[in-house]
Amino acid sequence: MDAMTASAILADHLTARGLSVTKADDGTLNVTNPLHGLVGETVAPGGDCYLTGYGYEIGQHGDEPATADRVAYLLGLPAQRQAVTR
Repeated sequence: MDAMTASAILADHLTARGLSVTKADDGTLNVTNPLHGLVGETVAPGGDCYLTGYGYEIGQHGDEPATADRVAYLLGLPAQRQAVTR
């Protein structure tokens, strides 16, 4: 999977978690918490991983759900709850 496709998949996961995502032409994602417009992070493809704007690795290509969970946590969103079956 190339970096552009991986970023598009990650953007979908981030949006599904309620985050606002703006995509740049180079695959970089600008992600913000819609409840706190000043709380945001830049996520960029870096080889086979995703990097924050500060250069920290936040996830791997191919594991976009876990990467989206980490970004959501950094931006102050509560963890996704799993459905409980009875």
